[in-house]
Amino acid sequence: MTYENPYMNGQILPELNILEILRQRNPLVICITNDVVRTFTANGLLAIGASPVMSECSEDLENLIVHASALLINIGTLTRDKVRYYKDAIALAKKHEVPIVLDPVGCHAGAYRLSVVLDLIKTGAISLLRGNQSEIKAIYDALSPNNQIDTSTTGKGVDGVQVEDSAVMTYRLARLINCSVVATGEEDYVSDGTRIFAVPHGHPIMTAVTGTGCLLGAVLAAFFSAYQPCKNTLSIGEFLAYALAYYGLAGESAVQVSGVKPGSFGVAFMDSLYTLDDTMLVSENRIRPIVVPDQLQVYFVCGTQDTGLNKKRLLEIVEEACRGGVTCFQFREKGDGTLEGQQKLELAQQLQHICAKYDVLFIVNDDVELAVTVNADGVHVGQDDMCLEDVRHLVGHKVVGISIHSVEELRNTDVVYADCVGVGPMYATSSKPDAQEPCGPERISELQAKGLTLPCVGIGGITLDNTRVVLLAGACGVAVISAIAHAEKPYEATRQFKQLVSNSQ
Repeated sequence: MTYENPYMNGQILPELNILEILRQRNPLVICITNDVVRTFTANGLLAIGASPVMSECSEDLENLIVHASALLINIGTLTRDKVRYYKDAIALAKKHEVPIVLDPVGCHAGAYRLSVVLDLIKTGAISLLRGNQSEIKAIYDALSPNNQIDTSTTGKGVDGVQVEDSAVMTYRLARLINCSVVATGEEDYVSDGTRIFAVPHGHPIMTAVTGTGCLLGAVLAAFFSAYQPCKNTLSIGEFLAYALAYYGLAGESAVQVSGVKPGSFGVAFMDSLYTLDDTMLVSENRIRPIVVPDQLQVYFVCGTQDTGLNKKRLLEIVEEACRGGVTCFQFREKGDGTLEGQQKLELAQQLQHICAKYDVLFIVNDDVELAVTVNADGVHVGQDDMCLEDVRHLVGHKVVGISIHSVEELRNTDVVYADCVGVGPMYATSSKPDAQEPCGPERISELQAKGLTLPCVGIGGITLDNTRVVLLAGACGVAVISAIAHAEKPYEATRQFKQLVSNSQ
């Protein structure tokens, strides 16, 4: 398939070279870690191309922090004196704008550990929280605004078990504490509060070797040094997912050499961390994008055609809608007099900036090339647009949405390449001149009965009065155009939709 992006002016997107960048930079990672894993952590960081240093006191840290690329705080061997040091270290790192990775070892196993972790999170300075799924669940339960703590999942010591709905939990916690979250288990999840990725790599033997979990926190800290050159093509969530994939693939590669034997695995693992390169990361689909229902609750679709071709008004409305609680915004610029080329690109970038400020998923309608150029969170296409397989090939791990109107279209759509679905029109609508005949909310139930399992939204003629009916039919959320774009107060209209959807789920 030939492909030339009209927005790129002949430029080619850079190749993925995360490991190459990291090794060239040889980042200094300061590790405040537990007594059991220091040697293993230091050797692991050296193997990936970083420089480790273990710090034990604030006076020492004051000299080191100015040279550091990242700081790891691992609470594995906890004492009251160390808690004071953790706080001093966080203050110093924050002052010098050094990313902080917090590993909340065993916080699900005792109230004191959990209280320490919550106290450190409340500083607002943590860049990444990395724990096993039981640890992440304990933190989420403690901070969840509904206070409905589920104690059904327990841990044994610092070990964790697989937690159901870990992807949802990881996404919600990232939004609650305003930093990226990694939850490891049989399948790892990472979220930056906007996107979510699953990483299936690794081997069970890794849990039988002391230090592999703790080393991961240090490795992720080192990877922060390589993000800046990649930020125009990768979100921080996708970037961290690749770092997780590298670590898991190293474990899989080591087992091929050592067999399932803990003693020899440790040595083989260090060798794998040292020898794996970027080609391994791009040789297959190493990470998997995920869409959870929370992201689709209030899905706002708009372009200048909905604001009287007034670009300024569009930007104002989108800002108000983001403040009001939309969970996803789709930039749909279609119709007579709408923007094209460079003007459309610049508007997309402005809208993307607004969405990023509020951690709102930014989706581009139909225009795959534009989505790639601005590094949008995703793209939504219709039945008459580019086929889904080609879309997925071009956008990689971005969210891919597809419109489906009937059971026949479902049968003819290769939904394996999609992440979410728009079903409609639910009701008569004037927002899309080319809209099909209304199919009603019952179409959602019908499609799900015929095998549709992807999260979906109902679109077309959605109002506050009919939203609940659409949700009861099986939708995760509602896609709205006029009810927000033409509202006298878009902020208030959005808040009403958000409250209605939240109360219905």
